[in-house]
Amino acid sequence: MSSDVLLPIVITFALGVPIALVLWRVFVVGGDLRRDAQLGRMALDIAHRTGTSLDELSVVVDDLRRRKAEPIAIESSMRAAIDALQRYAQEAAVVDKHVTAAENEGLRPEIERAQRAVELIEYGRRLMLDGSADGLAEGETSVKRGYLNMLHARESIRARGEAIAAAADPAGTEARRRLRNR
Repeated sequence: MSSDVLLPIVITFALGVPIALVLWRVFVVGGDLRRDAQLGRMALDIAHRTGTSLDELSVVVDDLRRRKAEPIAIESSMRAAIDALQRYAQEAAVVDKHVTAAENEGLRPEIERAQRAVELIEYGRRLMLDGSADGLAEGETSVKRGYLNMLHARESIRARGEAIAAAADPAGTEARRRLRNR
């Protein structure tokens, strides 16, 4: 081959490979950033919807706790909250799979904590429906404990959603490392 043919091929190769590597890197990093941002938005959305559901339920349970409402009157609200929390836990599992490394971190464990609190409230509500003196006292205690647990879980869900969103922020790469390495 002559140098007239070989020189343009070498120059094209020498310029083409670095450009191809830079473009490949931009698309890979850009895709990761987009995925992380989407997961952060999903975490905030799930945390917001869960918080809204628990806020609405807390009003109803507070009425029961203060004896302003009958146990039978909140049955539909309890069932709706239990169903909603199950859906939110399934959605949170998708986010947690991509975001956290530890099993006890993420949104799903916090939503499951809220589910346990709502189940305790439901247990207390059923005892209150029983009508016996012992059942009424134990039911009221279960409702009060479940109510407090639900409020604490609600705040934990909000905090965890904000932490995941902050870690997913491209400017928060250090926060992302801290969240994954816990």
